[in-house]
Amino acid sequence: MTRVVEALKDIIKQELSGQLIIRDALDPSITWEAYFGNGKLHFATSTVGQKERLTYLTRHHHPDFNLSEFTVGQSDYKFICHQWQSGRLSLQQVRQLAFTSTQEAFVHIMAIGNAEMEFNLDAHLDVLILSTSVQQAIAPVKQLIWQWQKIRPHITSPLVRVYLSNIDSLYKLLWQQLQSTKAIESYQAALTQNLCLYSTANQLNIDVQELSHMLLPLVRNRSAQISTYGQKQDEERPLIACIDDSQTVQNSVKLTLEAQGYEVISLLKPAQAMTKLIRTHPMLILMDISMPDINGYELCQLLRKSPSFKHVPILMLSSRDGLFDKLKAKMVGADDYMTKPFTPTDLVNLVNKYVSQALVNV
Repeated sequence: MTRVVEALKDIIKQELSGQLIIRDALDPSITWEAYFGNGKLHFATSTVGQKERLTYLTRHHHPDFNLSEFTVGQSDYKFICHQWQSGRLSLQQVRQLAFTSTQEAFVHIMAIGNAEMEFNLDAHLDVLILSTSVQQAIAPVKQLIWQWQKIRPHITSPLVRVYLSNIDSLYKLLWQQLQSTKAIESYQAALTQNLCLYSTANQLNIDVQELSHMLLPLVRNRSAQISTYGQKQDEERPLIACIDDSQTVQNSVKLTLEAQGYEVISLLKPAQAMTKLIRTHPMLILMDISMPDINGYELCQLLRKSPSFKHVPILMLSSRDGLFDKLKAKMVGADDYMTKPFTPTDLVNLVNKYVSQALVNV
């Protein structure tokens, strides 16, 4: 574990360029990322819940911003940039929104304190619309950072889902504050949908910090239940199959994806995978290329001949990075290709993309 503030000091002092990935030890399903150029801050965001988070930020800080075309799984930064590139917003307007998103992300990054981090020197933003100092982003929100640090043992961030399990406790808590049965019923309706706090705050038209403080007594006495962003209450988790003869890769994939709310079945023997896949019918298949008995190309081709797996996304995982290997994967029916070693963020983003598409097509 490393202190976030020390990592930031090193980035600034050495004038580094790249992507800082910050994982929350209290909630492994949440990852934040920040992009830098020569020690300057270019953008920061979460890797999950980008639509809910951007919807909340625009409603409260930029109400004229149109989010009607923003879809689940889309990059919030690319969407912001597109508003400028398409002439819908001025450069100044998109810079203000990028700064708002970056500053709010840093509230939660700084509140983490000690975190598991990695710095990717190869990552960068294709279009640059913001360049600011870390101090400029942090200084105005120090009080907010301190407030989140206090409630983090119970509510780690606005990306968690809160589900109200005791209605009576809510009435008792809110009656003195609101003195309105109708207002309390609005809270009840919002808090029984198992939304993340950004979405709940949007529905109630209140600040997410205010909502979190209001919910804190309910979470402490277990009248409200906390779950990760990727895990909805009483909802079946999307099933992912990972076919790879490496136990190390299997452990890494399982740990990463199950923290995001997925269920992962690990298949170490590719020759026996077909029977297991037919029985479980996963939503998405991750597959190594270099395996004994039957390689990934052959297995992918076999799966595509089956009507049951004709449209199931298949993502190839391989240490091979050649153009021929990628073209061959496409030829046998793979939807995408990821080169090992890959970061947890890259894996989550790719899986989220194809699962979102699969859910739309159901």
